[in-house]
Amino acid sequence: MYKITIMAVMWLAAGSLIAQPSAEPVKSHKQNNFYLDLSGGYNIAIGRYAGSDKEKDFTGYASNGFFIQLSGTWLGKRDFGLTASYCYQQNPLRSNADTITPVGFQPPLGKHPWNNHYLMAGPAYMHHFGKWLLMVKVQAGGVLSFSSNFTMKIPTDMTDTTGQTSLTISKGPGFGVAFQALAGVGYRITKNLTIDLTFSYLGANPSRTKDYYAYVYEKDPETGFYRLVYYGGEYQIKKKISTFNIGIGLAYRL
Repeated sequence: MYKITIMAVMWLAAGSLIAQPSAEPVKSHKQNNFYLDLSGGYNIAIGRYAGSDKEKDFTGYASNGFFIQLSGTWLGKRDFGLTASYCYQQNPLRSNADTITPVGFQPPLGKHPWNNHYLMAGPAYMHHFGKWLLMVKVQAGGVLSFSSNFTMKIPTDMTDTTGQTSLTISKGPGFGVAFQALAGVGYRITKNLTIDLTFSYLGANPSRTKDYYAYVYEKDPETGFYRLVYYGGEYQIKKKISTFNIGIGLAYRL
C-alpha cells in the first residue's frame, strides 16, 4: 500500500509538470543606434569670403549658394556618439568677378564658382523626446577647394632678350582645415525615418602654394648686355571660407 501511494504521488507530479505550458524565451530588444542623414539647402557667404575688396587679405568674392551633406552618426550611451560627414558646397562669384584682378599674380577671376569638398568628423548628441529629435554636432577635418581665386601667373624660362619676364598661368585647388558647428531639430514621421531642419556654421582656411624656378634674360645696366639670371621662390594664396547654412533633410535609423 505504501509503495502504491508513493507511485501515485510521483505520477501526479509528473503529469502536473507535463501539463504546464513551456515558458517562452524573453526576447531582448536591441535599440538601433546608427543614423544615416542626407540634407541640403541654402548657404549664406559671410565675412571675408563674401568680401569684394581686392586690397584685403582672404577676400573670396563669393555670393550665396547651396550645399549637400551626407552624415553617418553612431550613438553610444546617454545619446552621445561620433559622426562623420562629407559636404559639397558651391558659391558663385560676384557678378563683376570677370573684371576683378586680385592683387598678386592672378588673372581676372572670371565666372567659375567656388566648389568646396569637405571631409569631417567629431562628437555628436542626438536625443529623442516623443516624436521630436534634437541633434548637435561639432566636426573638424579638411577641405579641397576649387576656385579661380587660386589661379596664379608664374614666371617661366625666356628664350629671347626682350628684357620682359614671361609668365604662365598655373591652376590648382586649395587645401586647408575645416570646421562645422551644427544644431537641428527633427520630427519622426515613421518608426525609423525623421525629417529634420538644421542650422550650421561652416568655415575653412584653404590655401595654395606654388614653387617656381625660371631663367630669364636681364639687362646689365653697366654693360648694356643681357645676362641669364636665375629666379626662384614661392607664391602662396590664402583664403577663408565662412558660411551660415540652413538645410532640410532626412535621417534614417538603421
